[in-house]
Amino acid sequence: MWMEELPNGKYKFFERYKDPYTEKWKRVSVTLDSCSARAKKEAQKQLDEKIVKKEEKINSSDRLFQDVLEEWWSFYKKTVKPTTVKARTAPYNRIKSDFAIGTPIRNVDTAYIKKYIMTCDLTKAQLKHFKDILNAVFDYAHEIKMVTENPARATKVPKSTADEVQIAINQKFLEQDELARLLKELYRLKRTYRAGLLAEFMSLNGCRIGEAVALELKNYRKDEGLLDIHGTLDSVDRHAEKTSTKTASGFRTTHLTKREMEILDEIIAMNALSAELNPSWSESDYIFLSKEGKPIQRNAFNVSLQKANTRLKKPIKKHLSSHIFRHTLVSTLAESNVPLKAIMGRVGHKDARTTSQIYTHVTKSMEQAVLDALDTVALNRK
Repeated sequence: MWMEELPNGKYKFFERYKDPYTEKWKRVSVTLDSCSARAKKEAQKQLDEKIVKKEEKINSSDRLFQDVLEEWWSFYKKTVKPTTVKARTAPYNRIKSDFAIGTPIRNVDTAYIKKYIMTCDLTKAQLKHFKDILNAVFDYAHEIKMVTENPARATKVPKSTADEVQIAINQKFLEQDELARLLKELYRLKRTYRAGLLAEFMSLNGCRIGEAVALELKNYRKDEGLLDIHGTLDSVDRHAEKTSTKTASGFRTTHLTKREMEILDEIIAMNALSAELNPSWSESDYIFLSKEGKPIQRNAFNVSLQKANTRLKKPIKKHLSSHIFRHTLVSTLAESNVPLKAIMGRVGHKDARTTSQIYTHVTKSMEQAVLDALDTVALNRK
């Protein structure tokens, strides 16, 4: 406890305490007329009582939604990878600055959330992030008995039409002719050749880019035709740290195709030659390296894809990023009648909505092709 004398002759006593959830230091104060030993003892008593009340209020529904949001965020950042934090930061900031400001969490009910959704200017993609964060915040509040139910999960968001769903799914993967044109352009230029190798490899292997750039020489068991995908390189602001795979099912070993092995052999040979010719080449056991000898950065790779697309005579009308190659493999295997469970094992998914959507979409198209073929046979018989 410490004390300050006020201009009016009174004395203000302070005490600090640490918020048990946010781990931030806060303080409480009381003002008394005296600074005697008796007054100090009374001040300490009142300060202790205030701290107890503050701590009791931590789990109270009187707390403002914004405070609970910040508390959840401080925990959330410790439980996910830096790239996930980076992806969630923008929607978190939007909610923090625009939703339920000054509102006790008990007053944020389903009707409140629904009204916001109906009047906001969020796109459907932004709305999904918004809803995901709200779900998590209220799950947290419910877990610590601050609320009795999660109003966010009870809130329905506008559904996409069948056409919108089909368009969205089509945007997630490349058709084989689109993939071929993109790879040809990447391989055409020396500066994007390495990006071409990485893109083609992911389209065959189905790994995430973090998993691909985390591959080390020891993970490539050439004699056995196997590849151990046992980690991911989480890159944020050019700082990369190898961590566990995104999910437990992501920790896997895949059988390599002949072309995958050719790609791995080629880039390993390129790295060895660059190490000999370039004195500033960084020594590394990673396989997919940039021309500087550093693991290929996700953002730089995505930019290379998008610029290559603009150079095409007929640009692909899809948003190109590293993840599109993973989904392209799902589409390719579905077209080849590979069972969904086998595909999910290949890409390291235990339960994947997008994988299932693409698989169902492609197989339905194949069913239509069967019907069209039968109709053609029937017509030819007439």
